[in-house]
Amino acid sequence: MAASGAEDIDWQLIKTLVFGDGVKEAVFERWLQPFLFSTKEPTALLQSAGGPCAVLAPIQAFILKRCLQSKIPNLSTLTPESVSPLLQGAMCDILSQCREEETSPMVLARVSRDVADILQDNQEKEESSSKRMKHSSHALVDVDTFHTCLSVESFGSVKNLSNYLEDNFSEIFGTKYDILSFLYSVVLTKGPNSIISERQDMEESLIDPVHGHGSQSLINLLLTGSATQNVFDGIRDLCGLQLNGISSQSSVGFLSYLECLRYLEVGKFLKNPVWPVWLLGSETHLTVLFSRDMELVGPPSQRDIAKEKFTCIDKEGSGFIAVDKLKDLMLDLDLFAEDPYVEIMKTKLDPDSLGIVLLPQFLEEFFPEESRVPDSFTIHHYNGLSKPDSTQVTYIKGDAVMLEGMVGMAENNAILQTLQTKWRNIAVDWQGGGKPSIN
Repeated sequence: MAASGAEDIDWQLIKTLVFGDGVKEAVFERWLQPFLFSTKEPTALLQSAGGPCAVLAPIQAFILKRCLQSKIPNLSTLTPESVSPLLQGAMCDILSQCREEETSPMVLARVSRDVADILQDNQEKEESSSKRMKHSSHALVDVDTFHTCLSVESFGSVKNLSNYLEDNFSEIFGTKYDILSFLYSVVLTKGPNSIISERQDMEESLIDPVHGHGSQSLINLLLTGSATQNVFDGIRDLCGLQLNGISSQSSVGFLSYLECLRYLEVGKFLKNPVWPVWLLGSETHLTVLFSRDMELVGPPSQRDIAKEKFTCIDKEGSGFIAVDKLKDLMLDLDLFAEDPYVEIMKTKLDPDSLGIVLLPQFLEEFFPEESRVPDSFTIHHYNGLSKPDSTQVTYIKGDAVMLEGMVGMAENNAILQTLQTKWRNIAVDWQGGGKPSIN
C-alpha cells in the first residue's frame, strides 16, 4: 500500500528513530489517535491517552497562532468547516520549518480513510474469529507494519501542500492513524539522518519505548524545526563538547516546570516567541498557554540586548566576564567607553579586585530593570487530555497581574511556578477559582 517512492525509504531506521527498540504494544496503541476537536471548544484538540501530547500540543499551539494571525475575535463561535483550514495551516507551518532548505520538499505520510476502513473491517473479523476459536487476537497494524499502510507524497512548495490538504483533507485524515502519520511526515520531511545529527544522541528515540512520552528533541523539532535536545540559546561549550541549542526566535514558545526544579534553563528564543503562545512542559505532559496581548512578545528591550551581548562573551554561561573585557562590551552596546570612564566602571563593578564583572551588577549599572510587560493581561490555558467518554475540553481563562516588588505565592501551584520562569512577579486569578493542571 506504500505509494511510489516509499520503497526507497529506510523504514527500519525511521521506526528505530521514532520508537527505539522493544517498544511496548500499549505505547504504540496510545499513539493511535485521530485529530478530534472538543464539542465545547471548536479549536481545542482532544487527547485520549498519554504520550501524543508531544505532537498534539505543538499542533494546537500553531492552530492558536493562526487564530491570532487572523484576528479571530471569538473562537467559540467557529464551525468545523472554519476550523479545518486552521489545522491544515498549522500542519503546513510545522512541515515547512522542518525542511533543511526552502527548496527542500515537504513530505506527507498518511493512512487514507479507505485503507483505515479496510484495516478496521479486517480487525473486527480477526477479533470475531478469535472469540470463536477462544484465543487472543493480534492487532493487524503494529510498530513493525505501520509503514506498509502509509501513502507518501512530496510537495515542492507550501502552496502546493496547502492546496492538496484543502482538496483532500476529509479523505486522508479522520482516522486513528492521524497523529502517528503526521509524526512520520515530520520525520520524513526533516530526514532521519538530519534528526540524528541535530539531537547529538544516537541512542535516544523520539518516543520513549517504555512510557510513551515524546522527547525534548521531538518537541523542539515540531516547535522550531530543529531536533536539538536543548532549550538554551545558541551554542554552549561543555569541556570541549559543543552543545547546540535554539538558534533563533521561535514562532511559538516553550516554558518548562523543570526550570523551577533547576534541571534546565529555557533561553529567550523560546521564552520570547513571535506570537504570545507557549507550550508548558511538566515532567510528563504538555499543555498550551496563549494570550491576545501582543505586548507580551514585543521586541527585545535594551536590557535584553545587553544580556545577550554579555552572554556572547561569557560563552561558558558562568555569569561573569573578565574585567578586561568590559570596554569591548561597552563599545558593542554603544555605551560611552572612554578609557578614564571605563576604569571608573571597572573599580565600581569589581570593588574586590577579583578580575571579573558579574552580569547582575553590569545590568543594574547600565540597564536598570525596565518593564514593557503590561500591569495586567488575560491568558488562556489548554489541556487536551480528556476524561473517558468526554469531549468537554475547554480553554480556562486567567486574569494575570504583575505584582509590584514581590513574587506571587506559587507553593503547590505548578502552573504558576512555570509562568514565573518568564514573569517573575506574576499572579493569576483563574476562572472558576481553581488552578489548571499542567499534568
